[in-house]
Amino acid sequence: MKRFDIALIGLGAATMSLAVRLVLRGYPGSIAIIEPREQPCDDRTWCGWRLAEHPFSAHATRTWSTWAVSDGGQSVIRGSTRTPYEMLRASTVQRQALDAIATRPDWALYAGRSLISADMDDTRWMLQLDDGGSIIADRVLDSRPPALTLTRPWVWQSFVGRELVGPDLPDDSPVRLMDFLDDPTPLLTFVYELPIAPGRRLIELTRFAPQRPSLSALGARLDGLLADRGLADHTIAREESSHLPMTPVPPYNQDGWMRVGTAGGSMRPATGYAFHGIQRWADDCADALMAGRSPVAPARRRGMDWLDGVFLESLWRHRPAGTAGTPFVQLFERTPAESMVRFLMSRPQLADIYKILRALPPAPMLRAALAHSRQAMD
Repeated sequence: MKRFDIALIGLGAATMSLAVRLVLRGYPGSIAIIEPREQPCDDRTWCGWRLAEHPFSAHATRTWSTWAVSDGGQSVIRGSTRTPYEMLRASTVQRQALDAIATRPDWALYAGRSLISADMDDTRWMLQLDDGGSIIADRVLDSRPPALTLTRPWVWQSFVGRELVGPDLPDDSPVRLMDFLDDPTPLLTFVYELPIAPGRRLIELTRFAPQRPSLSALGARLDGLLADRGLADHTIAREESSHLPMTPVPPYNQDGWMRVGTAGGSMRPATGYAFHGIQRWADDCADALMAGRSPVAPARRRGMDWLDGVFLESLWRHRPAGTAGTPFVQLFERTPAESMVRFLMSRPQLADIYKILRALPPAPMLRAALAHSRQAMD
């Protein structure tokens, strides 16, 4: 039975980001990585605004300096040359991580194998794999999603995406962050578009709802929209889909077992952005491990969680038919681009928060704040 200093469960954004940093910094300990999927696989993309350089920056599929939000006849375009919006393919990040891991003969990748049980033996974890093998680890960093039950105001962000290929798909348009649809299903439904390259575009249908919708039904709705736009005959190069819990996830770190990534609270509850927050955590965690300390949990700002809850509560309470996206359009229109970006990426300055609050309708937000505060006390 092999013994390791650390076991990483799941080769997700968090564990890959940490592994690459530890290789680059010459971490002296041994690491086991347990991943049931065959790698690399192109099953998702990670996007967001690059506020700082990270180890994967040079491998971004594309960056954009402009982005748009629209609802019906209203549309606003914003941009920044200092803070690009970037897209990273999972397969590209995986290849970089796998190449880094392969340079360490004392590390082991258990690909195509799953963890089926874990037991604490004194101060170490005994991990049983589905192929009958087992390993011992002093610490475990677990990126598997936890089971969650969401209550108001928190919701699920569910999406289905198709990456289309065709000669009539230009790449000169901005990223379409949100193009809202008039949808009776609470709370919001919108289309997200990335013009990746000439003849290639990722189009996703995203829904905020209190329960997770059927991904097949969401995909059928997306296919109908593509048909309405004359895109039904285009080749689908790749598909992606997921359910993201838009809720503060409390950190879990007990007896050397810690949840990381979205499972550890790295995702922004009101937006779903996680990758760049994970990069900040990976820097902090690598610093701690290199100094001989225990791994650290993602840093959270309780004030930001409260603001996210107020914002989502406002959607529950104030959603006139046919104008679901109007507050978002107004928010992007009235807020300076750099302030908006820092807020969305969970790195706002006090002045940014003031500008955001000033751009939102005061009466609905005040009612939502009072309601959310009462919910938090119950």
